[in-house]
Amino acid sequence: MLPKYEMIKNDLIAAIDSGKFQPGEKIFSEGELKKIYQVSSTTVVRALQDLVLSGYLIRKQGEGTFVRKNYRHKKVYFDEGGPLVSKKKQEDSFSNVVEKTTTTVNTNIRNKRIEQYLMGSGKGLTQVVQLAMIDSFVWKIQIRYVLSDLLSDEAVDKLKEGGSLSKELKLEYNLTTLPMKADIKFKLLAQTAEVIQMIDREIQEVNWPINLPVVTIDRVSFDDNGKPIEFSNTIIHHNYYSIEIESEGM
Repeated sequence: MLPKYEMIKNDLIAAIDSGKFQPGEKIFSEGELKKIYQVSSTTVVRALQDLVLSGYLIRKQGEGTFVRKNYRHKKVYFDEGGPLVSKKKQEDSFSNVVEKTTTTVNTNIRNKRIEQYLMGSGKGLTQVVQLAMIDSFVWKIQIRYVLSDLLSDEAVDKLKEGGSLSKELKLEYNLTTLPMKADIKFKLLAQTAEVIQMIDREIQEVNWPINLPVVTIDRVSFDDNGKPIEFSNTIIHHNYYSIEIESEGM
């Protein structure tokens, strides 16, 4: 069952999406929400603050809480494109292209920031590094982190053989279907030093110049209770990434 503050958030988002509350319009007061959901002020404030931070609402001292006028959360369909050549596989000239992924697993990784974000117990992280290749050319580096105490030695061995992280975490669904937050940026490879320093051995296989433009994606996946369970850094060669966005009317 969802925590009460998540229920309040979901209901308010649904009310905004349905048009019950329009951009710039005042929503329920804290007192009204307390009565509707039979919860404490702390629970209501947490729900409202989360919606403020995520861009749905704005709070005005002495006036109340309002839907943002520059409403950011219109529904969109978001599709990330993969390697450009993969779209041409049906053409004869690309019929022999081979796409593959290599996986390495490193245990007892220490990164205080990631451990704290994943609410770790101090036992370190398991790092899964995947290099996606077209023939022998690496086009994507993905570095995934989970708490080491979530994986048995047997699970780590299976990951080293190319096994599924979702399966080894004993998740009912694939990680890609769970709630997540992603931060996408465009940088030079040199500006990703903090990330690539964590994969000294693997980065030697990547023949990219230090001034190469790359797309970076920092993503956190959450379980159904809102607890973060995986943190990942992805670095993609700029020639092999595209975004297609289609929005609904409001």
